[in-house]
Amino acid sequence: MSPELEIFRRSPSGKAKSKHPIVFVHGAFTGAWCWNEHFLTWFADKGFETVSFSLRGHGGSGGRQLRNLASIDDYVEDLEEVVDTLGQTPVLIGHSMGGYIIQKYLERHTAEAAILMASVPPEGLLASNAIMAMAQPDLYFQMAWLQAIGPHTFLRDRLGRAMLSPDIAEDEGMIYFGRLETESQRALMDMMGANPIFLSADQVPAMLVIGARDDEIIQSELIHHTAKRYHADYALVDDIHHAMMLDKNWEMVADTMLEWLQVKLVSQQRTKGNKSAA
Repeated sequence: MSPELEIFRRSPSGKAKSKHPIVFVHGAFTGAWCWNEHFLTWFADKGFETVSFSLRGHGGSGGRQLRNLASIDDYVEDLEEVVDTLGQTPVLIGHSMGGYIIQKYLERHTAEAAILMASVPPEGLLASNAIMAMAQPDLYFQMAWLQAIGPHTFLRDRLGRAMLSPDIAEDEGMIYFGRLETESQRALMDMMGANPIFLSADQVPAMLVIGARDDEIIQSELIHHTAKRYHADYALVDDIHHAMMLDKNWEMVADTMLEWLQVKLVSQQRTKGNKSAA
């Protein structure tokens, strides 16, 4: 039996409302709270029903005692459970590990559209970890320590600079860092090759792959590679770090995503209307 999940919802406001809800999937070491800071309300104000949830063992969800045994497939089950409550085909937005979860979900399900933000690529973490180990060995070892001991104060300076811009890393960033938690070791192993993604370009819905140009954790060349593999649209944002939904220029990211969604959803509605008329 799946543990009870912490779920947050915002109803759409304004006159123009989309019939497609947005489901946000968080990444490793965090919870639904990372979307609640800005994105959940911002997209609701643009006319979308928005939903964020904490994966089992994270945030306020159940299963904390068994978190280290949770697999990527378990996290996909959590996403399935949330989508089943909606009654409409959703737009899926996933950050980092959340992007990997969405890719696994799309192996067996569909979505109206998908946005992968600073996402783990379909081949998993091996390439990003190798690049990090060679180019930023101090960050590589601190990421390992984060998994081993959690958000200890001696990790905040280097990890903070990788996650957030320097001018907010010392105030909001200190609060955010304190809310991090260790990740399931099994899920991390799944992303190291134990549970590969079998998803082809012809299976994916309309997709945007977006990243931070100077991301030290999921590097920009891997963002480009993911977009090419899925024949997806591609965007890199300047002056922002890995935690794109929390950093100082988060609204620039949200604007880029909204502009893309507005074009894609309108285009798809016209295509469906033309098919119905035929």
